[in-house]
Amino acid sequence: MQRTKPDFWLILLTFILVGYGLVMVFSTSYYKGILDYQNAYYFFNKQLIFAGIGLVLFFIFSNIPYHWYRKHVGKLLLVSLFMLIFVLLFASETNGARRWISIGSFTFQPSEFVKIVMILYTSSIMVKKQEVLDSFKKTILPPLTVITIFCGFLVIQPHYSATIIIFSTCMIIIFCGGAKLRQLFLLASAGIPILVGVLFLDQYRVNRVMALFNPFSDPQNHGYQVIYSLYAIGPGGITGVGLGNSIQKMAYLPEAHTDFIFSIIAEELGFIGAGALIVLFGIYVIRGVRIASRAQDLFGTLLGIGIVSLFAIQVIFNLGVVTALLPVTGVPLPFISYGGSSLMFQLIATGILLNISRYQTTRKKVTSDEK
Repeated sequence: MQRTKPDFWLILLTFILVGYGLVMVFSTSYYKGILDYQNAYYFFNKQLIFAGIGLVLFFIFSNIPYHWYRKHVGKLLLVSLFMLIFVLLFASETNGARRWISIGSFTFQPSEFVKIVMILYTSSIMVKKQEVLDSFKKTILPPLTVITIFCGFLVIQPHYSATIIIFSTCMIIIFCGGAKLRQLFLLASAGIPILVGVLFLDQYRVNRVMALFNPFSDPQNHGYQVIYSLYAIGPGGITGVGLGNSIQKMAYLPEAHTDFIFSIIAEELGFIGAGALIVLFGIYVIRGVRIASRAQDLFGTLLGIGIVSLFAIQVIFNLGVVTALLPVTGVPLPFISYGGSSLMFQLIATGILLNISRYQTTRKKVTSDEK
């Protein structure tokens, strides 16, 4: 396949989002840095290092032909499965969950790696199933089995939000890969009750759902984050209270620099600043879909759609949580929230998308003689 120049707009957009995130990580974390570490730049410096590493990985993966992943998807599945098993057996428990692998001072969530691997796997297998799309047993059942196994390990951690994100992303890939609507309907009929059942296995998840409908019924516990998130968004108005002038980040709103960073953005930058960020997210999705639709083969198209879907679902989950439309899930805002593994793997995924843009179909111009 002929290799062309990468998508310049995707590169520019990535740098803008990373820069936006760094500014807001500092603004939302400097008070906590002073309070906990006597260093206003504590979280910013760490995020800056991760951003630097992530951007290097972004350009590295943008130069790896995306067809390479299809050849090695089996090995990648084994590595991700080993990581999930390792976490369950050896990782230390934090806040009632085993989700992190620590290597010295570096800590990352294997679930971030698993998200990308499952996109690669589902895209690859749907290319193989093009001749048997009418058969539920041959088309849907094989990928569904693998997806369910990996999601099962995530539920055990427990990491319910990652389970929903991975399952939803893979279903979008399967649909775009040509699966029939009736097959997906049957799958949803069986899968949704199972997911709801898993939701109610732990009382803390039930409490979060109940707090969504009336957070003031438990204002000091399960409704606390939602209430103070709304307290942050409300005063922002059109232009906000000014960058760095948030009140709620000063030990009122927990996780102000991570999962609830958008609340502080709305408070400090107002509707204009928050709206501009949402517009940037929308441009990323549109650009990604454009790249995917022009890929030279079906694998490239499905892989691109998977990466864009993963990004969009995480954005929707995060914005839904901070605006009290969805229960608290612990999903970071891509490119913006503090968190090294999340930022690096988002940049890796975008690097893969950028590589897909290097292999685009060229549309032949119609001359007057051909009309």
